[in-house]
Amino acid sequence: MFLCAVLLFVNLYSISTLTTKPAYWYDDGINVELAHNFADFGQLDLIVAPNIFSGAGATVGSTGYPITIPLAGFFKAFGFGLAQARIYMLLWMNAFLLFFFFIVKKIWDSRMAYMGTLLIASFAPFYGNGRSVMGEIPGFLFFLSSFYFLEQRKWWQSGLLLGLAVVSKPSIFVFLIPAYVLTLLFSNGTWQSKFFNLLKLGGSSFLALLLWLIIYIEEVSRGGLGENILNHFKNPYAEAGVRALTNIGNNLPTLATSTTLLYMWVLLLGVVVALYIERGLLRDHKNLLIFSAVYIPLALLQYLKSFGYLRYLIATEFLIFILFLLALPALARFALRKASFLGSAQKVMITTVTLLVLMQTVHLFAFSDLYSSEKTQKTILYVFTHYPEGTIGVINIPQVASFIPSFQKYQYLSTYGLWDFGTHMLYLTPERLPATLILESEDTLSADERGVLASRYQKDESFTEGFLVYRRK
Repeated sequence: MFLCAVLLFVNLYSISTLTTKPAYWYDDGINVELAHNFADFGQLDLIVAPNIFSGAGATVGSTGYPITIPLAGFFKAFGFGLAQARIYMLLWMNAFLLFFFFIVKKIWDSRMAYMGTLLIASFAPFYGNGRSVMGEIPGFLFFLSSFYFLEQRKWWQSGLLLGLAVVSKPSIFVFLIPAYVLTLLFSNGTWQSKFFNLLKLGGSSFLALLLWLIIYIEEVSRGGLGENILNHFKNPYAEAGVRALTNIGNNLPTLATSTTLLYMWVLLLGVVVALYIERGLLRDHKNLLIFSAVYIPLALLQYLKSFGYLRYLIATEFLIFILFLLALPALARFALRKASFLGSAQKVMITTVTLLVLMQTVHLFAFSDLYSSEKTQKTILYVFTHYPEGTIGVINIPQVASFIPSFQKYQYLSTYGLWDFGTHMLYLTPERLPATLILESEDTLSADERGVLASRYQKDESFTEGFLVYRRK
């Protein structure tokens, strides 16, 4: 009954603004096109010219095949569209809450399962991250399942799920690897047994990577892919001339100004206090605490290196919820020693979580910044209605490009983290220039490109509700 009520709330809240909130955006569009192309052509890659793939699909998507390939199957079964993509992700959100409830109940207890499910279901970033076709929510589902098997010392199962988590969203979950290694090294047992357990864990994890290697065997065989991926993790924005240290300096103040981060610091402070006043917590939850002590700082560093994308911290936020709920009984007992009139420890815990859930729910409905927009949908509808014939070029708007048929599409991307990718269509010969051009802003073009645009294209001034549309003169 409890789970039915929670899932009903999640689905009713989501369904009315499923395709508009959050707005269909950049990475979202790339992942949708990857899935669409796999459904139609068996290729996890982007189209960059009519029926021509980029040949660099292994590095273009921020989300892995455990999400995009099942989405391709979903498109095959139910047709292609943004509504289908968002419904697919809503199914992942439902599965996440179900798995979260039962796994937390299995590892810890029913109280934590009920309270944790409520905290996540009322947490705005769960919807911001979960509805877009991204790997954060599925990845955490895989991780939590992996951690369950780790606690059961079932290394093969844990490793396979660990690999799926990492592949689902490498930029967030790659840090699971050092966290797992140190957790095992500090676990009980002989060094020999730890070594063999690591081999089992690593071997089964590699199975998830093996499938990725098979999918992109042509790119892997060309060489240089590993170096490109490593450089990306060092500094995703190097090609744009932005240093990681610059981003770190810009983002450090947000650790004290972001309301979401301040909220997490308060909960984390509660965990630290609980560990101090009840030393037995470290013994009882050693694996999780060691894991968290490694993973959280690394994830925080990844956030600082970015342009301040809080979505990098969604797994950290879920972890902090779990840690706080583990610490809550100790905090409640401490509070009762100082203020016995509060009643019982159970009453203190229920009151605390109820207040947090109410606060999060109010924030979800009234103050969350889940950006809502129909710009993409309106642009696509307008172009399909007014320019049904000829080729269509899309510059730096992959969410629009994802809906252009493969035989009509030119695509070029040149933004942070994905530099000079695709067909530089404004430098094509005049007879090959796209009949219709769609871009977000002329400011993203070079002086030469703006010159070609002015000489070869005319802006469609009648369309003002979406992105910029141009027709060839």
